[in-house]
Amino acid sequence: MKQYFGIIKLGKIENRGKGEDEIELVKARFVHYPDSQQLTIWLPLYGGQDYGTIRLVDQKTGKFIEEGAVADRLSGSIQILWDTLGIPPGEYSIEIEHPKGGQHILWFEKFKQGVIPSEKVSAPIPDNTSRPIEYRDGFGNLLPNEDLILREKLTKDMAGKFSRHLRYEGNFRSGYITYTEGNIVLRFYHEMGGGACHFYIDIPAESAWEAATKTPLHRRADILEFVAGTVQQEKAPSWRYEIKADGIYYY
Repeated sequence: MKQYFGIIKLGKIENRGKGEDEIELVKARFVHYPDSQQLTIWLPLYGGQDYGTIRLVDQKTGKFIEEGAVADRLSGSIQILWDTLGIPPGEYSIEIEHPKGGQHILWFEKFKQGVIPSEKVSAPIPDNTSRPIEYRDGFGNLLPNEDLILREKLTKDMAGKFSRHLRYEGNFRSGYITYTEGNIVLRFYHEMGGGACHFYIDIPAESAWEAATKTPLHRRADILEFVAGTVQQEKAPSWRYEIKADGIYYY
């Protein structure tokens, strides 16, 4: 297969057709490495939940370049991974039939190798060197600056997510995978599977998550998706995974 190493620039994401206002939009990210590239799409609902066909469409000719079932492209429960090296330069859309009857549509352009797409001019960033505004009550007492507190929290959360990583202990037959994100350290047991399942990672059920991990329940899905995807990328790139109530299973 011929490979095209040009950069992809993501465009508009929208829903069309029946139920377009009843379902969230997909999310997408393009990652480019020196010798590989990948488009990742996150569905708003579980991918096995009545999703239909996914198509790659050449916008110049209207031709379907690739077409198949969403379920066959899933890597996990909501994630679709697309190796884009085989896509030549041009303008494309990805159309995904969703459970409400319409389509998710993602537009993108692939450039020739060496061409850097121009970015839209952003609004000027205000100078943040000035002191933050101080708020005081009627007696002159300093009040907490909620905006500053929120900004500091978001900065801390982003720093933790950018630095998060996995560490492996043991071997393929059994061992532990340790997730580290700032002050959060979670240790998951893993073991070789049987039958169609090659390998699985034990995870606490939703009802036991907070007690077992000391981490808020709303972080569970994000952490497990990171663990599942990173293990796949680093240890088992040819396997697919499913995140279930009690474990992450690789097939």
